[in-house]
Amino acid sequence: MSHRESVAIYWDYENCKPPSQLLGYDIANNIRRVAHAFGSVTVFRAYLEVSEQSPKSCNLRSELQTSGVSLIDCPHSGRKDVVDKMILGALVHAYFH
Repeated sequence: MSHRESVAIYWDYENCKPPSQLLGYDIANNIRRVAHAFGSVTVFRAYLEVSEQSPKSCNLRSELQTSGVSLIDCPHSGRKDVVDKMILGALVHAYFH
Protein backbone atom coordinates (compact mmCIF):
# COMPACT_ATOMS: atom_id res chain seq x y z
CA MET A 1 0.00 0.00 0.00
CA SER A 2 1.51 3.33 -1.01
CA HIS A 3 1.53 6.33 1.29
CA ARG A 4 -0.10 9.45 -0.14
CA GLU A 5 0.93 12.91 0.91
CA SER A 6 -1.52 15.04 2.88
CA VAL A 7 -2.87 18.13 1.17
CA ALA A 8 -4.38 21.18 2.85
CA ILE A 9 -6.46 23.71 0.92
CA TYR A 10 -6.49 27.28 2.22
CA TRP A 11 -8.80 29.18 -0.13
CA ASP A 12 -8.82 33.00 -0.21
CA TYR A 13 -12.48 33.11 -1.19
CA GLU A 14 -12.60 36.91 -1.49
CA ASN A 15 -9.79 37.05 -4.05
CA CYS A 16 -10.85 33.93 -5.91
CA LYS A 17 -14.65 33.91 -5.93
CA PRO A 18 -16.42 31.11 -7.79
CA PRO A 19 -18.84 31.79 -10.63
CA SER A 20 -22.25 32.58 -9.17
CA GLN A 21 -24.08 30.06 -11.37
CA LEU A 22 -22.19 27.04 -9.92
CA LEU A 23 -23.40 25.04 -6.96
CA GLY A 24 -21.20 24.92 -3.88
CA TYR A 25 -21.13 21.12 -4.09
CA ASP A 26 -19.66 21.26 -7.59
CA ILE A 27 -17.12 23.93 -6.66
CA ALA A 28 -15.88 21.94 -3.65
CA ASN A 29 -15.72 18.70 -5.63
CA ASN A 30 -13.82 20.36 -8.50
CA ILE A 31 -11.24 21.91 -6.17
CA ARG A 32 -10.89 18.66 -4.24
CA ARG A 33 -10.43 16.69 -7.49
CA VAL A 34 -7.54 18.93 -8.57
CA ALA A 35 -5.92 18.71 -5.12
CA HIS A 36 -6.18 14.89 -5.09
CA ALA A 37 -3.53 14.81 -7.81
CA PHE A 38 -1.10 15.92 -5.08
CA GLY A 39 -2.37 13.70 -2.24
CA SER A 40 -5.24 13.14 0.16
CA VAL A 41 -7.10 16.29 1.18
CA THR A 42 -7.06 16.51 4.98
CA VAL A 43 -7.95 20.21 5.40
CA PHE A 44 -10.24 22.32 3.23
CA ARG A 45 -10.86 25.87 4.43
CA ALA A 46 -12.30 28.94 2.76
CA TYR A 47 -11.49 32.35 4.28
CA LEU A 48 -13.99 35.19 3.85
CA GLU A 49 -15.81 37.92 5.71
CA VAL A 50 -19.19 36.29 6.23
CA SER A 51 -20.99 39.54 7.13
CA GLU A 52 -19.96 41.06 3.77
CA GLN A 53 -21.57 38.27 1.75
CA SER A 54 -24.92 38.86 0.08
CA PRO A 55 -28.01 36.94 1.19
CA LYS A 56 -27.90 35.22 -2.23
CA SER A 57 -24.59 33.63 -1.29
CA CYS A 58 -26.08 32.01 1.83
CA ASN A 59 -27.05 28.92 -0.18
CA LEU A 60 -23.58 28.72 -1.70
CA ARG A 61 -21.96 28.92 1.75
CA SER A 62 -24.30 26.23 3.04
CA GLU A 63 -23.46 23.95 0.10
CA LEU A 64 -19.74 24.48 0.64
CA GLN A 65 -20.04 23.62 4.33
CA THR A 66 -22.13 20.56 3.55
CA SER A 67 -19.35 19.50 1.16
CA GLY A 68 -16.78 19.56 3.95
CA VAL A 69 -15.36 23.05 3.45
CA SER A 70 -14.74 24.89 6.72
CA LEU A 71 -15.71 28.54 6.36
CA ILE A 72 -13.43 30.81 8.36
CA ASP A 73 -14.93 34.22 9.12
CA CYS A 74 -12.40 37.03 8.65
CA PRO A 75 -13.92 40.33 9.81
CA HIS A 76 -11.87 43.16 8.30
CA SER A 77 -12.91 46.10 10.50
CA GLY A 78 -11.39 48.46 7.90
CA ARG A 79 -8.04 46.62 7.74
CA LYS A 80 -6.35 45.20 4.66
CA ASP A 81 -4.81 41.78 4.16
CA VAL A 82 -6.82 40.18 6.97
CA VAL A 83 -7.43 36.97 5.01
CA ASP A 84 -3.78 36.74 3.95
CA LYS A 85 -2.61 37.09 7.54
CA MET A 86 -5.11 34.53 8.82
CA ILE A 87 -4.05 32.00 6.18
CA LEU A 88 -0.40 32.65 6.96
CA GLY A 89 -1.10 32.12 10.67
CA ALA A 90 -2.88 28.83 9.92
CA LEU A 91 0.04 27.64 7.78
CA VAL A 92 2.60 28.50 10.47
CA HIS A 93 0.48 26.77 13.09
CA ALA A 94 0.09 23.65 10.94
CA TYR A 95 3.83 23.55 10.18
CA PHE A 96 4.93 23.77 13.81
CA HIS A 97 2.31 21.41 15.26
